[in-house]
Amino acid sequence: MCFIFFFQAEDGIRDLVRSRGLGDVYKRQVDKKIAQEKLCLSCHLDNEDVRQRSTPSTGFIHAYENSVHGFALHKNGNGEAATCVDCHKAHFVVKGTDSRSTVYRLNIQNTCGACHVEVKKEFEESIHGQLVAKGNGDAPSCTNCHGEHNILKTNDPNSPVAFQNVSRQICSPCHESMKLSEKYGMSANRYKTFSESYHGLALSGGSASVANCGSCHGVHNIKPSSDPTSMVHKDNLVKTCGSCHPGANETFTQGSIHVTLDKEDEPILYWISTTYIVLLISVLGGMFLHNLLDLIKKSKIRKLKQLGQIKEEKHGHSLYLRMTVGERIQHATMAISFMILVVTGFMLRYPDSWWVSHIRDIWTDAVEYRSWIHRIAAIAMIIVSLYHIYYIAFTQRGRELVRDLFPNLKDLTDAIGVAKFNLGISKVKPKLDRFSYVEKAEYWALVWGTIVMSVTGLLMWIYIDYIGVFSKLDWDIARTIHYYEAWLAFLAIVIWHFYFVIFNPDIYPMSLAWFKGTVTEEEMAEEHPLELERIKKKKAEERMKSDENSDKV
Repeated sequence: MCFIFFFQAEDGIRDLVRSRGLGDVYKRQVDKKIAQEKLCLSCHLDNEDVRQRSTPSTGFIHAYENSVHGFALHKNGNGEAATCVDCHKAHFVVKGTDSRSTVYRLNIQNTCGACHVEVKKEFEESIHGQLVAKGNGDAPSCTNCHGEHNILKTNDPNSPVAFQNVSRQICSPCHESMKLSEKYGMSANRYKTFSESYHGLALSGGSASVANCGSCHGVHNIKPSSDPTSMVHKDNLVKTCGSCHPGANETFTQGSIHVTLDKEDEPILYWISTTYIVLLISVLGGMFLHNLLDLIKKSKIRKLKQLGQIKEEKHGHSLYLRMTVGERIQHATMAISFMILVVTGFMLRYPDSWWVSHIRDIWTDAVEYRSWIHRIAAIAMIIVSLYHIYYIAFTQRGRELVRDLFPNLKDLTDAIGVAKFNLGISKVKPKLDRFSYVEKAEYWALVWGTIVMSVTGLLMWIYIDYIGVFSKLDWDIARTIHYYEAWLAFLAIVIWHFYFVIFNPDIYPMSLAWFKGTVTEEEMAEEHPLELERIKKKKAEERMKSDENSDKV
C-alpha cells in the first residue's frame, strides 16, 4: 500500500484493520519496523567505531525521527511508513555513491516509487525523469527536491518543497546556475524574472495564494514548453492560467511570462524604462539643485537679517485666504490616498525590505489585505480627482484657480530671475504671483501623474480580475510605466513639495495653509508679493470708493 495514501486515510484504514481482526498483525508489522530501525541505529548511531567510519552524521541520522516517514511510524503507528531497510535494503547495503545502490541518485526514483507508484509514473514522463533514465547526473530526482532522512510534509513551512519555498530553494539553484545554463542551453534568468514578477514579489511578501513555479510548470510532471502535454505549452496555457484566473482566454496569455527589460527581449519595455530613468535623473536632479540653491540663498538672507545687516520689512497681522474648506478636503484626501498608495505599492515591490518586515510584524495579515487597501486608496484618489474636475469647471473659485495655474511666459522669466538671484548674479528677486512657477509645475505634474497612474493601475486591475480584455504584454507595459511613475511621483513630492511647504527657511517648520486655510501677511510678502500688492491695491480702491460714497451722502 502506498504510504502517501495510507497517511492521508490513516484513521479509516486503522479502523478497517481492527474491524477485521487484523489489529495484532498490523501491530506486529509496526513493531517489526521499529525493531529493524533500532537494529540499524545500534551501529550507525550508538557504535562510536562505526559512526567514525561512516559518512552520515549523527544529525543526519536523527533527522529521520522528525521526517514525514518517522512521524508516521512512531507517532501514528503506520506500518507502511518507510524505514531504513525500505530504502537501503537489508542484505545488499552499499554506499549511496555506488551505482548499484538503491539510494544512488539515478536509482532513487525506483526506490521511492515502490510506495509512490503514481508519482513515479509522472516523474518518469517528465523532462527530469527522462534525463535521469538516460543517466544524466545533473538532472534532479526525488531526494534533490524532498531531501533524504529529513523529508517533511509539503505543507510544513520548513520543507524545501513547501509552497512558499519551492521556487527559491528547489528551482532556482539549477535554473540560475551559469554552469548548467551554458552546458544545456537553458536560460539562467528564469528565477530572477519570476522573483521580479507580480507572482514572485507577492510570494516573497508572504502571500499564500499566488502562483509559484509548480503552479504553472507542474511538480512531478514538468515538461518542456514544446511538449504538447506540458502545462506551459501554448495550447494549454489558457487552462493553466485558468486554474487561478477563471475565464482566462487566449488574449490573456499573449506575451512573455518571464519578462526582462532587455532591449533584445522586450524593446518596448526597454525604451519605457530607459526613458523614465533619464527623466528620474534629469527632473529630480534639477529639482534638487534648484532647491539646494534656494535653501543656501534663503538661509544666508535669514542669517543677515538676524545680524541686522539686512533690515526686515514690517508687516501687518492680516490673514489671507489660501485654501477654502473644500479645497483643504480635496488636498487631504489626495494626500492621504497618495501616501497609502505609496506604502502599499512599494510593499509589493520590496517585500523583503526592513520597513515591510516591521509592518508584517505589527499586522500579520497585511500582505493579504495589501492589494485591497491599495485599490480602495486608488478609488479615493480617482474620485477626488473627478470632483476636482467638476470643481474647476462649474464653480467660480475653481475656474479662477485653474486660470491662475495655467503656465505663461512670466513663469519662465521668473524661474530664470530666481536662478540668477540665488546664484548671486542678480540682486533683485522677481515678484511671484498667486501661483509661482514652482506651484504650477507641481500642479500640472500632479495632474499628469494622476492620469498615468489611474490608467495603468486600472488596466492592471482589469487584466487580473476582468480577464480577456488585455494581453500579458499590455499588462507588462502598464506595470513598467506604473512602477517608474510611482518613483517619479514619490520623489518629486519629497524633493519638491516637501521642501517648499516644510523645509523652506521662510516658512519652516511648516506652512499651515493646508490645515488653517490662511497665510500671514509676512508669508504673502515672501512667497506671493505680486498677489499681496494686488490685494492691497484692490482694498485701497474699495476704501477710496467707499469714502467717496460717504462724502456724497
